[in-house]
Amino acid sequence: MLSLSHNDHLALKEHGLSISQIEEQLQQLRQGVPPLNLVRPCHVGDGIIQFSPKELNDYRKQFQKAHAKGRISKFIPASGAATRMFKDLLQFLEEDRSAATAEEHLSPPEAINNVWKQLSKFPFIEDLQQYVEDNGMTLQSNGESQRIAQIFRILLHSPGLGYANLPKALLPFHQYPDGTRTSLEEHVHEAIMSRQKAGETIWVHLTVSAQFEAQVRAHIETIRKNVAQSEKKIELTVSIQKASTDTVALDPDQQLFRNAEGHVIFRPGGHGALLENLNDYQGDIVCISNIDNVVPDYLKQPMIEWRMSLAGYLITLQEKIFHHLQQLISPQSAIVESTALFIRDHLHYELPTVFDRMDIPAQAEELTRFLDRPLRVCGVVANTGEAGGGPFWVQHADGSQSRQIVEQSQADPQSEQQQQLFTIATHFNPVDLVCGVRNHQSVPFNLLKFRDADTGFIAEKTYQGRPLKALEWPGLWNGGMADWMTLFVEIPRSTFNPVKTFMDWLHPNHQPQA
Repeated sequence: MLSLSHNDHLALKEHGLSISQIEEQLQQLRQGVPPLNLVRPCHVGDGIIQFSPKELNDYRKQFQKAHAKGRISKFIPASGAATRMFKDLLQFLEEDRSAATAEEHLSPPEAINNVWKQLSKFPFIEDLQQYVEDNGMTLQSNGESQRIAQIFRILLHSPGLGYANLPKALLPFHQYPDGTRTSLEEHVHEAIMSRQKAGETIWVHLTVSAQFEAQVRAHIETIRKNVAQSEKKIELTVSIQKASTDTVALDPDQQLFRNAEGHVIFRPGGHGALLENLNDYQGDIVCISNIDNVVPDYLKQPMIEWRMSLAGYLITLQEKIFHHLQQLISPQSAIVESTALFIRDHLHYELPTVFDRMDIPAQAEELTRFLDRPLRVCGVVANTGEAGGGPFWVQHADGSQSRQIVEQSQADPQSEQQQQLFTIATHFNPVDLVCGVRNHQSVPFNLLKFRDADTGFIAEKTYQGRPLKALEWPGLWNGGMADWMTLFVEIPRSTFNPVKTFMDWLHPNHQPQA
């Protein structure tokens, strides 16, 4: 029996959590998350589709029709801080501080010296230059350790620019002749470039953490004013990751983790918690991509065209799915046979053998159940060794198989065979998804009904130097979408240009046009 104090009950109420929910979380932490049963990686021709040039063009036209009707929107998860981007710089600053405390001299590593030498190539150079000058200093090519550390502290910490603790949405991402743009501004410009007619409204939704809400909203107002001056229409909205999606943790004694004052520690539930935001958003055709995967204007068009084609493909399939669902309301043998053929040939799914032994009403019910679900089309790129999940065939307890985006941590760590499947995977997930989240009557699905609650993540973390086991919800595009209809489409590697570390800004695709 879970023993909670009066303060614990108040904390639960503040987070919108019940005792039973906490008990369920603790049970999952103690029992662990069951691994997925991977069958094989998806390959081209076996779970991954390739578009012909004609299909690319046809699907873009479908996108344009849907965009003109206001059906298309962008959903961008952007809740996390940029701390991990600057990991190497932060480590250098910590080592420099320790050396200074011991009255020692620390020579910057070669990598840090290289950053210093190429400082002008980073998009934050204008902000850094302005801050330094405003505080009576100069940015000069003095490579001494103390000077380098001083400038990087200004860049990353407060007082200073404080970039290490800002969300990526607010960081300057690319340089232009008239100034810099943040990653959020780049996403807005990408959406604007996707429209075909001047009067079409651009719809963009951003998820942020509560601590950055005010800063993000202020930045959004600036973007709105700039867009309004250019006579473009934009609906840019924000939602906060819900406190009710926070999770508790376990201490080494398998008990509820508390801090030194005895208070229960709640932790963000990972990007899977954003399924609640996506569900509340109630969009129609929703394009999901990461906040850091954007390029300057001169490189945007190919990325836009591929995303348009993914959306157009989904819309084409969706129209056929809705047609079959309408026909199944009054099922006949020919309708059932036609629908089953459509599922096999267009959704690339084999119905179970028991299906053939059902009568017509039961078959129609099974087909309706299969088709009446959210639909997603996921772009996947050639695997060149990046960390992250990929497309796999997964077997379920009832013997059925489905296509899933799987992280390596979801595979059985004790099974060499399961782990080796990742070494032969040809593609991985760049987070370039298009989602159809309304049914054939244009009513938004309750997306929470289509997640696999058993596919969360348990991570080993520390809090104030103490180890803990943290629970994260099923990933938004992993278990959070486990029971969606899923199709994988190969897209070019050139569409994947994330800024995962600050050094990625030096890649040619993030530099100004020559």
